[in-house]
Amino acid sequence: MNYYRVFTLRDGSKRKIKLKEGESLKEELQRAGIQENQIFQMQPVELPNNK
Repeated sequence: MNYYRVFTLRDGSKRKIKLKEGESLKEELQRAGIQENQIFQMQPVELPNNK
């Protein structure tokens, strides 16, 4: 299983990024190209591996 975090932004758009072990939230946001004040909601999700 792969773990992702889905960010719902204030403008209604969504961004999904794969979680990396040991990475901070600040680093995740930087990798996703968003700022903390743009986030409306965050949700961790678990998705099956793509085979």
